[in-house]
Amino acid sequence: MASPPPSPLTHTAGRRVPPPCWTPEETLALARAYTARRLAVGRAHLTSADWSAVAAAATPSKTARQCRHKVEKLRRRLRSKKRRPCPILDGIDLLDDPSSSPSPPPPASPLPSPSPPKKRKRPDAEYAVDDDGESDVVQALRAIGEGFVRAELRRMEADREAQRMRMEMALRQLDAQRRLLEGLVGRIVDALE
Repeated sequence: MASPPPSPLTHTAGRRVPPPCWTPEETLALARAYTARRLAVGRAHLTSADWSAVAAAATPSKTARQCRHKVEKLRRRLRSKKRRPCPILDGIDLLDDPSSSPSPPPPASPLPSPSPPKKRKRPDAEYAVDDDGESDVVQALRAIGEGFVRAELRRMEADREAQRMRMEMALRQLDAQRRLLEGLVGRIVDALE
């Protein structure tokens, strides 16, 4: 008797289980749970127990390992300079700037989150926070955006200048044609007289 063909979701020799699909709602819930837990532990690295708490708070259908891998993937994507436009990632800026959340969830543990009085950078910290609450990532993204705006303004000015030069050339050409026609008409009139 022949065995049924293996399902694409089971392990077979050389095959892997496809990664779980994350809905935008699950991703946003994960980002909020991660941010709350990270603040609760004083921005330190999360332990496996912390990741279990994040997974339980974010979505019951995902494991702590899946949640950790998803957060790592999102953080890499947010840090990349060639960030493709993605509406899901616009809500994930919560990972770097928790004050931008309209209604942040309460922290999972009763530990108060210390607010840094000045910019600090620790060797184990992945980013530093300024007095106004902006992280290095947010500042870098803002600087990149301002650079794009300046480049676009320069491009628009160059386009205006090129258009002005084209119009001047067209006016010169029309003037030359007008003088040529006047000369021809003058010769024809002189020849007729």
